[in-house]
Amino acid sequence: MRLNEIYRQYRDQANFLCVYIQEAHPEDGWQTFTNINDDVRFMTPQTMDERAELAEMCVLRLNLEMPMALDHMSDDVDEAYRAAPERLYLVDGNGRIAYRGGLGPWDFDVEEWAGEIEKLLATV
Repeated sequence: MRLNEIYRQYRDQANFLCVYIQEAHPEDGWQTFTNINDDVRFMTPQTMDERAELAEMCVLRLNLEMPMALDHMSDDVDEAYRAAPERLYLVDGNGRIAYRGGLGPWDFDVEEWAGEIEKLLATV
């Protein structure tokens, strides 16, 4: 998976964190045919433990190598970063957003993100 390749390539030069936010397509919300066909069918988590279970399934199913954190049930990270359903960010050493990718899945551009990581690291 390309995300893992990028993580391995730059993990000694940058900190990576995947934040599991609200479930994008829960059974009790807006479900997609792709999720149904791929058997990705979950109810909206009601507790942090339930959200943690889904995050763990996500890590295992996608074989994600980078560290995973959980957004609080109040969805603070999701709200602050307008992350739903998925989005890539790059935060510089001063805590400022250096790159904000488009909303996934249509504008989830991993190669563009990797290029921005490369550019930012070249200035450090």
